[in-house]
Amino acid sequence: MKTLRNRVFLPTTMLLAATAAMASFHANALDYPTRKAGLWQITTNGTSGTTKNPEQVMHQCVDEASDKALQELGSGMMGGMKCEKNESKKDGGKYIGHSICQMGPSKLETKSVMSGDFTKEYTMTADSTFNPPMAGVGTTKSTMVAKWVGACKADQKPGDVIVNGQKMNLLSMGKKK
Repeated sequence: MKTLRNRVFLPTTMLLAATAAMASFHANALDYPTRKAGLWQITTNGTSGTTKNPEQVMHQCVDEASDKALQELGSGMMGGMKCEKNESKKDGGKYIGHSICQMGPSKLETKSVMSGDFTKEYTMTADSTFNPPMAGVGTTKSTMVAKWVGACKADQKPGDVIVNGQKMNLLSMGKKK
């Protein structure tokens, strides 16, 4: 059971914390830079409590319109959460976020920092605390490093993400066919 929890729940808690961090930047109408169009490799490392999570690598194809839509999608994922604090500010070349939101029975507090030029690379760190712990996890720490690797491949369209060899389009998820 612990192995299943480590493979499914721990990366999910990191994803939720990262989503909260990203949403805090967009919820405050911050002048957030658009990423350069093309293919981005995004590598995420981190811990959930004392457990080191497996590295996750994804490739994401974006253009200006899809990047904006994905930012709005991330903000929308936070829409159902009640947040007592959701602040972001720009400090020099860094974007600093701080959110405190209710997630089920737990209060999720996330502090994040994002920096980079967004044409070649950017990095985001997020430290989150669940109080009380969620499924035994009280803290998560994650680092996401994104690098522009070139043009999208011929079989890719904006919004496509490839994770573990599987391709999906984030913009078409949930739309009726």
